[in-house]
Amino acid sequence: MVEQAALAPMRVCIFSPEPALRESLVVNSSASGYSVEASFSESRKLIDFVTSSSVDHIVILDLREQLDNRLHLIKELCAKRPVPIVGVAGEDNSAPGECVVEAGAHALLSEPIRAQDVRAALTIAAHQQAKQAGFEREIALLRERLADRKLIEKAKGILMDSAKVSEAEAFRIIQKQSQDKRKPMAEIATLIISASELVSQAASARAD
Repeated sequence: MVEQAALAPMRVCIFSPEPALRESLVVNSSASGYSVEASFSESRKLIDFVTSSSVDHIVILDLREQLDNRLHLIKELCAKRPVPIVGVAGEDNSAPGECVVEAGAHALLSEPIRAQDVRAALTIAAHQQAKQAGFEREIALLRERLADRKLIEKAKGILMDSAKVSEAEAFRIIQKQSQDKRKPMAEIATLIISASELVSQAASARAD
């Protein structure tokens, strides 16, 4: 049984117009310890299934024909969230690895398909997906912190201007309100900004 990476999917979806290849990939994926949930011969059905599912899947994708269409398919599969994808190239490696990886694939298989190769490719794809998901969570957290900092800086400026306090004093006011009300500083900052905007609107309306 393959050791699962943290948060990495263990369910497999297979796409190939060729029944024999689909069957071979089903057998080898199952033998590698992965659960094959569905196989498809039509790309639209694959997209609808994967993008509407509430769980993550590894997709094994036949790249031996219509490469441009398959690269577009990879990008469409990954449009909403990262999807670990293993591409299957022809015996002559007719699917260039660089463009396949750039499109979003994590690993590449070449014919003839062997069970040990499928195991390795699925393991790599699963671990790469888990790492990518971790990176994206870190990026989202950094963006949230940056947005919060901008709010706090804006609120400090409002307090400094309206209450004639120093930057340090403005920060302490926001911090104390955060502690007293048990709310994040960014939320206190948002309230200060909203109140300031409301006062400005009221003053403009009175002047008109």
